[in-house]
Amino acid sequence: MTAAAGAARTTQDLADRPGLAGSVGLALAIIVAGGLVEGLALGGAQAGELARWRPALRRGRYVTATVLVAGLGWAIASAPSALAGDDGGSGPPVLLMALGGVGIGLVMGPLLGAAQAWALRGAVAHPWRWVGANAAAWPFAIAVIFVGAGTPGADWPLGWLLVDGAVTGALAGTVLGLVTGWFLGSLTGSPGRNRGVLHLLGASRRLGLDRSLSGLEVHGRRTGRAYRLPVQYAADAGDLVVVPGRAERKSWWRNLGRPATPVEALVDGTWRPATAVLLRPGDPGHAEALTAYRARWARVRLPDDQPVVRVRLDDPAGIQGAA
Repeated sequence: MTAAAGAARTTQDLADRPGLAGSVGLALAIIVAGGLVEGLALGGAQAGELARWRPALRRGRYVTATVLVAGLGWAIASAPSALAGDDGGSGPPVLLMALGGVGIGLVMGPLLGAAQAWALRGAVAHPWRWVGANAAAWPFAIAVIFVGAGTPGADWPLGWLLVDGAVTGALAGTVLGLVTGWFLGSLTGSPGRNRGVLHLLGASRRLGLDRSLSGLEVHGRRTGRAYRLPVQYAADAGDLVVVPGRAERKSWWRNLGRPATPVEALVDGTWRPATAVLLRPGDPGHAEALTAYRARWARVRLPDDQPVVRVRLDDPAGIQGAA
């Protein structure tokens, strides 16, 4: 962002000089160079950290995708205002600039996310969830950038302008990192909405969510990877009865079987060791578990051949009937 700010000031100085026609090519080259620095910095920093987490990431492809969308996109967006020069008037209100940044971020975020998701293929299980991460992060980040870019006056020395660019970049990068970082877990595991619900369930004030929802941690049979997801449950004789909704579209319950499989359950805000048994039609206890679930969730229509999971805590104290 410091390079982009310096490029913008340089092109404005060129635009204010007589004979702009001869300087347009140089001005555009400076703008593109500033955008490329911004894109390289962003792509390189992200790729470096992502590769430490997922070594299969192809850094060059990720950086190239980021430069093409973020770097050149920033240059194209900056060109009209930079080449127009300084007309001596006051800039738009801060709120208007922030709203404009949000609007551009809503467009740029998904585009950049899609390009980077393409580069993430083969390194993570769910690369296209990165589109949503960028769509959520960039509106706020660009709003910060626009407000920071609109702060310096025309009479600011170049040094102060560069400081403003550095501070703005640090703030925008912090916002971007906090939001996209929260989505990282969804690239290899549960989607972000599941993690959000689990966070609320684990908070000290759960707004009553724990009366109907719990969390369940299941390990993949082949990979051994842990998956955590929120589940709707019914309490029955000290156990949790869980029904995998639309079971044909879900896979987590297929990692359970007979005899009981070790799992963890989120109860009263704490993850506790437990065991889970998958009950199919004809198995002992299947009809009783399904009846308990139907009694708790009378509006849910379940077929008689619905698979059911019975979860038994190693320490059942604290389970409350959800009547």
